[in-house]
Amino acid sequence: MSNASAPSSTERAPETSAAPSAAPKFTEEPVVHIHHWNEGLMSLRINRDAAYGFVPGQFARIGLKKPDGEIIWRAYSIVSAPHEAFLEFFLVIVPTGEFSSRVATLKLGDTMFVEKQSQGFLTADRFKDGRDLWLMATGTGLAPYISMVRDHVLWQQFENIVIVLSVRERSDLGYTEELKFLADNSPRPGGARLKFVTTLTRNTLDGALNGVLSGRINALIESGELEHAASLPLSDEHSRFMLCGNPDMVEGMRALLKSRGFRMNRKLESGHIIVENYW
Repeated sequence: MSNASAPSSTERAPETSAAPSAAPKFTEEPVVHIHHWNEGLMSLRINRDAAYGFVPGQFARIGLKKPDGEIIWRAYSIVSAPHEAFLEFFLVIVPTGEFSSRVATLKLGDTMFVEKQSQGFLTADRFKDGRDLWLMATGTGLAPYISMVRDHVLWQQFENIVIVLSVRERSDLGYTEELKFLADNSPRPGGARLKFVTTLTRNTLDGALNGVLSGRINALIESGELEHAASLPLSDEHSRFMLCGNPDMVEGMRALLKSRGFRMNRKLESGHIIVENYW
């Protein structure tokens, strides 16, 4: 073997120190579960790296690699609880969407990328007081609330938890069996009472026949129907609100609640309302 390229005994190679390579900011994880609620809604679970931590209500940035090697990143609220060994996501499939259309074709064992750092401030620990927590969502904005009720902490923080979910049609209702089970089996000893209220904005007759309300959330508050359905009044002293989903719902509800004297919850000022626009 030729060693012509090796430095001679009288000519030393220059000493260099290789720059440390930056640690990757993400992990690559396999898909371990896929569930389609209907043609446009799906949930999937991917393996959770042991070092990945989050607070219920936060979101993760997940990615898929394109054929050209570019990674497409999107942010999704985490459905799973901190004690679960997987990361679960609830998403709308957009046939022309660069990301979700690819997610819809995934199979068990395919991999996705997960940024190592969770993000977001839609967390119940931001409320320092309050007795009744109203979790209001449209569509897949329900996702962070599932994470919260799968965890034990929320049940100890409040006496009453009301999840209000607004969707277009009855087939768009996800996680209803899980939430109905939790509601039917609450309150737990030393824990909160859960009420799950659903409302449809289309095909409302179908909802009425199945005990589902009709109309948008803000209209149900204005008419008093929502308080009646939850058997719980809105109160400046006791009520705290989280809003997640369609920006129109979030902005409309924020304006409505503020008109009734409820305040935004801020870092240096306790209030009643925390919001997150879901897209």
